[in-house]
Amino acid sequence: MDRPREAASKIAPAAIRSTKPDPARKPDLPQVNSIVLKEGPRSRREIVHYPVHSRNSGEFKSNKIGFRTKHKVGGAWHNEDAKSFTLDDDGEIVEAVRFIAAACGRTIPDLAGSFVVVPVADGMNVEAVQASLNELSAAGQIDVLSGLLQTMARERGAAVELLKRVAADPDAFAGVAAMFNFGRYRLALKRLIALVEDDSREHEFQTLLSENPWMFGSEYSEHLSQNRHMTRDTQQDFVLRRTTDGYIELIEIKTPLGGSSLLRFDRSRRNHFAGPELSAAIGQVEKYIEELEADRHAIMARDKLDTLKVRAKVIIGRDGDEEQKAALRRLNGHLHRIEVITFDQLVAIAQRTVDHLRATATADGR
Repeated sequence: MDRPREAASKIAPAAIRSTKPDPARKPDLPQVNSIVLKEGPRSRREIVHYPVHSRNSGEFKSNKIGFRTKHKVGGAWHNEDAKSFTLDDDGEIVEAVRFIAAACGRTIPDLAGSFVVVPVADGMNVEAVQASLNELSAAGQIDVLSGLLQTMARERGAAVELLKRVAADPDAFAGVAAMFNFGRYRLALKRLIALVEDDSREHEFQTLLSENPWMFGSEYSEHLSQNRHMTRDTQQDFVLRRTTDGYIELIEIKTPLGGSSLLRFDRSRRNHFAGPELSAAIGQVEKYIEELEADRHAIMARDKLDTLKVRAKVIIGRDGDEEQKAALRRLNGHLHRIEVITFDQLVAIAQRTVDHLRATATADGR
């Protein structure tokens, strides 16, 4: 493992050549990049990168990588088609890069057989992952794992079979499931943090949370995305089913408000009160609750959902200082069936889930 790193540190900077093809002849190629691997008096080998764009919209579509062998005739370079080929999609390119990295990094064992290269996320215990994979290989099961990972996404039968085995022996699969979810959840968490820091718009948060309802916490068991229009002329951001009692709960998404204070301080009376943005959000949710309760029987008949004593959360603003945190806690103590949480608190809920996955995935290596 040390020798490839030493050699890599001595490699000279790459000389990449970039050209702009004639748009009339190549409207789908705004740019072509290449690097010469080896060149002699009459022969040259190079790798060419073609970033393909749409001829109509100009949007990026895909990458192509060409391996070209050329020979010089009359002072000009000409392609040798028999010694050239092209990787036509990103999947081929990724697989080729993985193989080259594994082979040149000397991570392929000096043994006959088939091997799988598995990326390890930051923070994972590499030794524990390697030990688990070595154990699988020694038992002659690595081909089963490889095939399952490749077909899970496209074959429902494989997913069903895996679920059956997990149900039969959940402890054996806990670490593997956490490992696979950890990378995806961590990327989603980073996206949430970036949206909060950028003071993004409501619809950006709604999109992310729709794709990742786990961020709301384990107190909810189901995201009822099809039931956002339970009353006429109103649309709730999120309708979730509570884990403990099965009743529904509304979640209204606002914005971080640029970090401005949620609660104002009345110096004459020395107490905090809800600012205009928070007051408006609470009033909006109170109206939702009234409408849902008024239409309870119609909603039960149509949507099979009981809105009795429905509760709601408002996600708005940032934590602020300790006085702001204490004031928000007092406000929540007096609100009826409504809770206000900040985007910082939402991040903390999601972070706990990611931390739990990390701990579960690395439990055997601690």
